[in-house]
Amino acid sequence: MADVEELQAKLKLLSDSYAAQLPERLKLLEQVWENLPKNSWDEAGFETLHRMVHSLTGSGRTFGFAGLSDVARNLEDYLRQLVQVKTPLSEEQREHIQVLVSELHSAAIR
Repeated sequence: MADVEELQAKLKLLSDSYAAQLPERLKLLEQVWENLPKNSWDEAGFETLHRMVHSLTGSGRTFGFAGLSDVARNLEDYLRQLVQVKTPLSEEQREHIQVLVSELHSAAIR
């Protein structure tokens, strides 16, 4: 029984550490998003953004942020579609991404 309690305590520490790092991770993600050019395609920038979102998709659920993981998965799927087309974003596409980025912040709160 002590092993189970010890494991639960370790998982709680990991989850708390993840929660403490989330604001900074989301801030960096938002900076990458905001620094992407508005009227041209930046493949490296989009790949960085996609990778950051992908990381949240997997880690969110692992550390008790299922809602964050779900929003991140939606954003990841949307970004994947855009990465395949490799054209500058329309205003509607930019607005959709911005909405999902904002939803990430809301979902990061336990």
